[in-house]
Amino acid sequence: MFEQGTKILMADGQARPIQHITPNSMVLCADGTADRVTSISKDEQMTYQILQKTKHRANEGEAGRTDPLRKQIYHRLGFKCTVAHMLPLRTSAKPTLENSFKRNNYKVKWKTMEEQVTPDGRIINLPKTHHKDFPMTPEGEMLARAFMAQKEGQHGLYLEFSIQVRDLDLLEAHIRVNSFLRFGPILTGRGVLSEFLTGQKHLITPYVLDMAWLLGLWLGDGTTKEPEISVDSFDTELMKGLTERCRAWGLYPTYKDEQVPLRAKHTRLYFGEKADGNRRNRNLRKENPFWNVVLNLKFKRDLDGEKQVPSFMWSEDIQIREAFLAGLIDSDGYVVKRNEGPDAYKVSIQTIYPSIMNGIVHVSRSLGIATTVTTRSARTETIEGRKVNCHFTYDCHIAGRSPLQNVLSYCRSGHKRRPAPDKVKRDPIYFGFSEEKCGQQVVYGITTESGKNIVLENKLTVHACGEHCIKEQPKFTTTKSLKHCIACPRKGVRYFYKDWSGNHRICGRCYGRYKFSGYRCLNCKYVPEAREIKKAKLRGEELGVSPDGTTVSGLICGRCKGILKYDEIRGPRKGHSIIVS
Repeated sequence: MFEQGTKILMADGQARPIQHITPNSMVLCADGTADRVTSISKDEQMTYQILQKTKHRANEGEAGRTDPLRKQIYHRLGFKCTVAHMLPLRTSAKPTLENSFKRNNYKVKWKTMEEQVTPDGRIINLPKTHHKDFPMTPEGEMLARAFMAQKEGQHGLYLEFSIQVRDLDLLEAHIRVNSFLRFGPILTGRGVLSEFLTGQKHLITPYVLDMAWLLGLWLGDGTTKEPEISVDSFDTELMKGLTERCRAWGLYPTYKDEQVPLRAKHTRLYFGEKADGNRRNRNLRKENPFWNVVLNLKFKRDLDGEKQVPSFMWSEDIQIREAFLAGLIDSDGYVVKRNEGPDAYKVSIQTIYPSIMNGIVHVSRSLGIATTVTTRSARTETIEGRKVNCHFTYDCHIAGRSPLQNVLSYCRSGHKRRPAPDKVKRDPIYFGFSEEKCGQQVVYGITTESGKNIVLENKLTVHACGEHCIKEQPKFTTTKSLKHCIACPRKGVRYFYKDWSGNHRICGRCYGRYKFSGYRCLNCKYVPEAREIKKAKLRGEELGVSPDGTTVSGLICGRCKGILKYDEIRGPRKGHSIIVS
C-alpha cells in the first residue's frame, strides 16, 4: 500500500493521487498496456520510504551550508509504502572468478533463486550465492571458466525477483547492495499537441514536430511577453533551422541589431511576410499559430506569466517529446561525448525556472533517459567583458545512449546535432535504493485485474497491491546496522580505509581528500575540500582549543569552527588497508 498523495500514472497519461482513484479506472502498466482497477483499500499503517541512492552531497561541503536552496536534492526517485509492499527487484547473476592466493585456488561464485523460510513462517524465493573451488593451475583456470560459462547459460545474466520491504534484511549483504529498482520509458502518448494543431490525435507530421521543437527553443531562450527567441548569431545552422521550421507555419523570423551589434540576436517570429490590409506592422501575437499554442496549451502560466512545461508534455507522443527536448537542448544545452561507447552521450541543460527543470526531468525519464539535477547559487560572472548577475540555476544532466542520440538527431545547432541511430533501444534504467522507517500514515492500496506492475508519476515501476497489504504486517527482522564514516554523514558504503589514528574508519571519498591535502579537523574530524582549505588559508591561522583542552593554533574549520590539523605523513603507516562490508 502507498502513502496518501502518491501519484499513479493513468492509462490516458494523466497522473492522479491514489486517494482519488476509483474502481473501474484504467491505470498504465509497465509494459505499456492499460489495466482496470478492481478495488481500492484504505488503512493506517507504518510506512517506509524507498529512496534512490545518490552521490549528491547536498548536505555536505560548503555549498549546502552557505546556500539553503542547495541542500535539497531535486527529483530523487522514491516513494513511501507499507512494510508488506512488494518490490520488483533485479540483481546480477553473472558468475565471477576470484583468485584466492591465500588458499591457492580459484573460486567461482554464482547466484540462484532458492526458497527460504521467514521468521514468521512464510516461504519466499530469494537469490542465494554459491561457490566452487578449482586448483590454481592452468588446467584449473580452464575448468573454472568453463564452469562459469555453463552457469551463465543456465541462469542468464540477471535474476528478477519480488520481495516485501520487511524481508530486505534477509538478503545477503552483497546481494542487498546490488539489488535495484527500475524506471522505464512511457511508450504511449496522449496526442494533445497533435489534436490541437491538426484536429486528430497521434497525427505526427513534420509540421507538428517543427512546432514541438519551436516550443522547446522558446522555453529555453524566449521572452514571455511576445514570440521572441534569442539566437546565437555565430550558430548559422541553428538560425537556418529556425527559419526553415518557422516557414512551415507561415512565421518569418526577424531581428534588428542594436547600435552595438550583439552576438545574441533577439529574433521575433512574425506571422506573415507582409502586413495585412491597412496594417503598418506584421502580426506578432495576433493570429500567430505559435503564440496560440503557447497561450492555449499553458506553456505560459496564467498566474504570473512565467514559462512552464505543461504536464501533458510529460506523456505526449514519443516523437513530440523528442523534438521538444531537442529544442531545449538547442537553446540552453551543452552536448558532451562520453567515453562509454560510440553512442553514449551526456547533455547538460541550464535553466532558472523550476517548472522547466521539472519538465526536462519528466520528459527525459519518460523517454528512458537517466536524468539528475544539480544547482548553482546566484552569482556575478563576467561574460565577454561584461558583469552579469546570474540567478539561482538548475543544471539538468541527461545521460543515455541511442534514446538520447535520437533526440540529438532533431537538433539544428551545428555542434549539437548528431546522426540518428540505426535502432533506438529503450530499456528500463536500474538504480540502487535504501529504505527508511517513517511512521504511521494513512495508506491506500490499489488492486488491478491482471496484477501487472503499474507506473508512478515519476516513472517508477511498482507492484500493485495484494491481499497481504490490506492489514498491518509484522516485521521480525532487525535492520542491519550500516557502517558510518567518522568524517562525513555517509553510511552504507562498501569500502572503508584506516584513518590518521588507525582505529577509526573513513570512506573512500574522505580518504582521498585527506591523502591529497593532509588536513583534518581536530573537533568534528571533518576532512575539508580543497576550496575550503583555500578560503581558510586566506583568513589565516587562529587560536583554538583541541578536544583534550590544550590551546593550539591553526586554520579554522568551516563546519564547526574548530582547528584544522595538517599531517605531513598521511595515516599511521605508509600503506592502507581496505575493509569490505
